[in-house]
Amino acid sequence: MSPSLLAFVLAGAHYLDPTHDHTAIAEAITVVVEAERPLFADDQDKRRTASLVLAVAWREGSLRTRVLGDCEEKTEAGICIAKPHSFCTMQIHDTSGGTPALNDDPEKCIRTGLAMLRTSFRSCSAHPIAWYASGPNGCTNARAQRISRDRLALAQRVHRAATDVRREAA
Repeated sequence: MSPSLLAFVLAGAHYLDPTHDHTAIAEAITVVVEAERPLFADDQDKRRTASLVLAVAWREGSLRTRVLGDCEEKTEAGICIAKPHSFCTMQIHDTSGGTPALNDDPEKCIRTGLAMLRTSFRSCSAHPIAWYASGPNGCTNARAQRISRDRLALAQRVHRAATDVRREAA
């Protein structure tokens, strides 16, 4: 694992949530992003890809390793008590292969999410995260388009902030 990319991912995670330790997710993101080809053509250092994964993981699951979502029933406090359909910090839906086991394997969670992001990029170039957010009809779905814009904008902010932190540390 590249110490440089890990430091960048940790800086990005700290930018998103300075009050919690996200080392486990940062390590998983680093391992997976290093092993895969980047999502962006001009991303040799893979930092843009890592920033997008961080942005999606933050919005979907607050960078937590164990997340249950799209539940059929929740308590008043929002705790899932019946039949979750999405799992892990990337909120992988059961219709896309999500299972509770993803909560026990952060690398598998991130790897599955990155594969879905890659499919989403191919499915809708105008709104690259729309398919991820809403499935096959995401490209024409206004809500999914808003989510795509939000995740991409957040990824840019994460990239800028983590780059600044790394520059200051050097």
